[in-house]
Amino acid sequence: MTLCKWLRWKTYYGNLWRTRQELQAVFARNEVPYECLQTCQVWGPDDGVVSPECCGEHRSCFVVSEKLPPEPVS
Repeated sequence: MTLCKWLRWKTYYGNLWRTRQELQAVFARNEVPYECLQTCQVWGPDDGVVSPECCGEHRSCFVVSEKLPPEPVS
């Protein structure tokens, strides 16, 4: 999972994710609106929709976020 550093949602600051599975569960519920920190809207600077599944390396405004839990150890 790769997230954009500009992606925000209502519980971004309140949640602590110990695993990527916990973070994916937040997204699976899809109960909160997402917004872009660059535009403060539900669309990014490229006018594309903002969400974890829409914001990726294919977009010109995408920057990899460093706020992710570690990968699971096998």
